[in-house]
Amino acid sequence: MDTVRNINHFIAIEEENLLTSIENLGDDFFLIHNLDELFKIGSHLNPINEKSHKIPSFLYLITHSEFYTGMVSFLRIHISKSFTSLRSALDCTFTAYYLLKYPDKVDVYLSKIKEEDNPEWKKIFLNIKRTIKEDINNFPQAKGLPEIHEYCSIYAHSDAIGILHRYSENKESLEAKFFDYEVNTDDYKKWLACLLTAFLNIYSIYWDEIFKHNVGENMEKMKYKITEYQKKLKIFQDKYPLGKSS
Repeated sequence: MDTVRNINHFIAIEEENLLTSIENLGDDFFLIHNLDELFKIGSHLNPINEKSHKIPSFLYLITHSEFYTGMVSFLRIHISKSFTSLRSALDCTFTAYYLLKYPDKVDVYLSKIKEEDNPEWKKIFLNIKRTIKEDINNFPQAKGLPEIHEYCSIYAHSDAIGILHRYSENKESLEAKFFDYEVNTDDYKKWLACLLTAFLNIYSIYWDEIFKHNVGENMEKMKYKITEYQKKLKIFQDKYPLGKSS
């Protein structure tokens, strides 16, 4: 790919990447679409009137927006940015999960808005990933997710592992690659399988802790949708396992 000349050229490359990615994914694009459908159903359930569920439900909506940002970044060949979005989604989910287990801590969580110097907020929410990881037996559905969060942090900061793949140098200049190009389409699909699996695990927390209690007569229909999606994603994941050379 040519060196990015200016912002207009950058946008043009992004849009070209977006269309090319969708074309290359073919029917596999529906793995993104169908997970979005599951997220959307959660957003459209009957209003949740329990006070203890309102902040976690709001965090769910933010998580859904991070799913969108992550998937669009992936399609535009900003794979590292996809993991930054996944990290944000995990932060939201860890916070929501904690508040669902300990609803009396909602006021502690909200105390940050008032800029109060609250030692309890610092202990719990300053590093919510650590809070969950150190008490993982109380948060069984989060098992494995703190480690994914730590991996995502490589891309959220200027960690050498996370940025040096974009290093480029020739006799005339030093450059940074603006896009995360892979050698072949299979390599993209490995990353996509990883991202979708993590977002499905995130969705499962909200489903079990909130939405399955509010789905009413649609319970069997929703369980079927989730099970069918899990099966299709497992087939995709087995076909494109991360860490296996193409």
